[in-house]
Amino acid sequence: MRSVRRGGKPAGLVVLAVLVMALGAGCGAPGRQASEPDGGRREHEAPGTERAREGGQARGNGDGRGVRAVGVATYNVYLGADLKPLFDAGSRAELVTRASELYAAMEATDFRERAAALADLLAARAPEVVGLQEVARWERGPAGGDLTVRYDFLRLLLDELAARGTPYRTVAANDNFTGRMAVSATEEARFTDRDVIVVRDGPPASSRPRTSRATSAAYSAKATLPSRIPGLSFEVPRGWSSVDVTVRGATFRFATTHLEAFGTPGVRAAQARELAAALAGSPHPVVLTGDFNSRPTDASGAYGILAGAGYADAWTAAGGDPDGGWTAGQSGSLLAGDELSHRIDHVLYRPDGVRAVTAEVIGDREADRSAPTGFWPSDHAGVVAGLRFGGGR
Repeated sequence: MRSVRRGGKPAGLVVLAVLVMALGAGCGAPGRQASEPDGGRREHEAPGTERAREGGQARGNGDGRGVRAVGVATYNVYLGADLKPLFDAGSRAELVTRASELYAAMEATDFRERAAALADLLAARAPEVVGLQEVARWERGPAGGDLTVRYDFLRLLLDELAARGTPYRTVAANDNFTGRMAVSATEEARFTDRDVIVVRDGPPASSRPRTSRATSAAYSAKATLPSRIPGLSFEVPRGWSSVDVTVRGATFRFATTHLEAFGTPGVRAAQARELAAALAGSPHPVVLTGDFNSRPTDASGAYGILAGAGYADAWTAAGGDPDGGWTAGQSGSLLAGDELSHRIDHVLYRPDGVRAVTAEVIGDREADRSAPTGFWPSDHAGVVAGLRFGGGR
């Protein structure tokens, strides 16, 4: 874990872009602190901030003024395998072989086990609202017949959270891309990629948000990826979801998205402009989370577009190193050493009546790995931020 508090110094974070696409004949609608030279971890806090130590990790209770900040988070949970080999298939027979290998790789990264590790991280912090990306649903069955859900990442994660006494409920979701493909001579599989917003649904009552105006939409801008197979291409629709949240006297609009990873930068930038325009009319402060596939140095891309639309970055606003806070880059097998190398997962907000007082990267420590296999929870790390709203109690 890397964490920062307003007035302190950095921590580290990341996110690696995950490959997305739609498949089939005619595809459709896929805390770390800054490391010390000796490998130690360092936490940063504003003077007067109360410290709570649990298992060697520090959490913030706000900015030291006795008022607990509203916790928000973003986490790309990883669809479970790398889709890129599908794009490189040179024939339909090879595509079937690669699809079978993809499905096997997804099973090998065992989301059932990873969901428990993710739930441990989220339950320990219990943010009121969480934006999730790559919340996959995998189905499988006989060719041409009905398919059965084999892995519903959302259901598995919610069940693990409930088992820890920290239940969440789904309040908004959008399907991005989906596609059905042959994985053998007799079987087919379908993959559906989703962005999801969940909110706390248990005690204490002060942490149980009320929600309204759930909205989801698809971007007009979308990538179409070429294939080496004549007559086949991969279209990658994406979208966003939002919901108005009221908790402890504060009302804000919370949104989440996963911007284009593998199309041209122009598609991703166009999606960022669409999203900024869609949220511009909100009567409430806006908190925008997600995997933006855009680094803080991307001045002319998605990050720069959203900054130009007035959004502040919770990581740097809370004192994080602009060059740290990595959230992406773990290997697809999730079994290598720590390979986080850049920051593309962000908690952003329009600062009128809002300010970030804490920020933390989660899922990046050896202790965060799953048991018994030792997977990283995802190929991304998550970000949790504490936000103070004007008028919040």
